[in-house]
Amino acid sequence: MRQFFLVAILFVIVIFLFLFGTNTCNNKVKGSSFSVSDFGNDSVLEFRAGDILVRPNWGWLPGSCTVPDGRKYGHVAIVIEGAKGNTIDEALEKSVVIEALFFDQATRQFQFRKEDQIRKTKATVSFGEKFKGIRYLLRTELNDEQIEEIKTFLTSQLHGGYDLFSTKIEPDSGNSDELEKLRQSASNWHCASLVWEAFYLSTGFDIDANGGIFIYPSDIIASKLFDHPGGRKRF
Repeated sequence: MRQFFLVAILFVIVIFLFLFGTNTCNNKVKGSSFSVSDFGNDSVLEFRAGDILVRPNWGWLPGSCTVPDGRKYGHVAIVIEGAKGNTIDEALEKSVVIEALFFDQATRQFQFRKEDQIRKTKATVSFGEKFKGIRYLLRTELNDEQIEEIKTFLTSQLHGGYDLFSTKIEPDSGNSDELEKLRQSASNWHCASLVWEAFYLSTGFDIDANGGIFIYPSDIIASKLFDHPGGRKRF
């Protein structure tokens, strides 16, 4: 019964995206050089608060950018507690992210309880060694105030739930009451919409590469905001 329910949801999603997810892009996104660098052999590796960790999704999903080696629906989260390590996995193990999820990589089970769907956890859970080579670190220069706003917003959403159909919310920047309500009240998100909203509310940056009604992890990877040297690293 549960499998039938999941297949039905997937069918509805595909129909929805074919109807509304018409903005597509490829690796050479308009206005983006899609430059990628590697961690290399750095003796000390570091993840910082405000960094985005992401795995790309299938490129054939309607309305999605295409990123090399995308798998399934991908995943994306934001680091809220950074750390250094002598290896990538050591730095990931020490770093903490907030993420929205429906499938837990640790338990290999779907999360049906709302309280388990937006969580604070170790970065290695969703971006560990098993995903080597298809993980991206996205980084842009953020000031201390922006980082704190990102962390505050994400923390306020821990009581929300997962919503595969959630879309980007662009409140009136001149309406302080509307902005404050969105920043402090928990809502329902999927992984990419949560990350997009955190960046948009805290920095004003639109990190959706193709501007579609629906946002995917690959759309965030392809954002021109990360075209600067070191802004997009695959590891």
